[in-house]
Amino acid sequence: MQKIKFKSGLALFLIIFILTILGTYALAAQTDKIKVFFNDPPDSRNIDIELANFIDSASISVYAHFYQLNRQCVIDSMVRAAKRLKPQNVKLITDNKYYKSKKYLSAYGQIEKAGIKIITDQEYGNSGNGESHNKFCIVDTKKIWTGSYNPTDNNTVQDYNNALIIENTDIAKLYNEEFSQMYDKNLFGAKKRKINLPRHFKVDSIEVEVYFSPTDDISSIITNYILSAQKFVSFVIFAFTDAEIIEAFTDRHKKGILVRGMCDNLSIGGKASGYKALKDRNMNIKQDTNSRSQLHDKFVVIDHESANSAMVITGSHNYTKAANTKNDENIVIIKDKYYAERYYNEFAKIYGAPQVEIAPVTIKK
Repeated sequence: MQKIKFKSGLALFLIIFILTILGTYALAAQTDKIKVFFNDPPDSRNIDIELANFIDSASISVYAHFYQLNRQCVIDSMVRAAKRLKPQNVKLITDNKYYKSKKYLSAYGQIEKAGIKIITDQEYGNSGNGESHNKFCIVDTKKIWTGSYNPTDNNTVQDYNNALIIENTDIAKLYNEEFSQMYDKNLFGAKKRKINLPRHFKVDSIEVEVYFSPTDDISSIITNYILSAQKFVSFVIFAFTDAEIIEAFTDRHKKGILVRGMCDNLSIGGKASGYKALKDRNMNIKQDTNSRSQLHDKFVVIDHESANSAMVITGSHNYTKAANTKNDENIVIIKDKYYAERYYNEFAKIYGAPQVEIAPVTIKK
């Protein structure tokens, strides 16, 4: 009987151990439905090719909202899509000032020559809004591309950027509704209406949230997540003037949490400079010193070492009042240790901090 009890106890121990391991993987999992891309100037790391391949994967439709566009391989992929899917199934929104800029005339001209209709944020009397600043693309209403990356020559080989592909029909549906407000209803910036769809999703076992400016008050969402940090906050930001986010970083610093950030040169001047405010408070903030390029990323990583609270927030949204109240923007929040560590290592590379070793994880399919 003692032998049987021993075996039963061992079996119970093994079951608990296996469930614990599975639980850990559920909190730090890689899925083939979420893919992450970074460039490494001057190395593109094929971020432009990945976007072109994403567009080439479409079998029904391509709906893109690009703030700027002149990267030839991406233009070519949109032209191919128009030929393959018919032009009416390929749609593009862009910012009016770049649509009219001489630098981008050739790019937009090629797209329109292929029969693709382009809408700008100043169509039908929409002037006076902020910038149409999104960088997202929806393929077949089932997967999306988003991040900080504009498909331009500069953003590909000069400026630091990141991008994501997320395959999830519910998330794609939300992006499609946002796109439709602008493209079909000509509502931009503060004229847009809040979309009555969920913002919280599960992609396999991974929690994902998606929000849009200006309807969702993104700055408050970012602020609240920063204030939830228990040990680490690491960020890379292009434009930084938002007072609410400045105070959130300061609060965490005062609580003894390690807050480190990397800012583009654009963020260092002016009375509202987030860089200046945090430096004046003796925080661990650095500026990009490469005047020939931009530190164009916009992401923050929270508690990258934690199996429970690790997350990354990324997208098109700079930490500015205009981004929150006037511009067309989007963010994605991924609550998962594996993806937080991926973005933390990108931060560490740019900031000059030691990178972490990312533990191997099972790929959820």
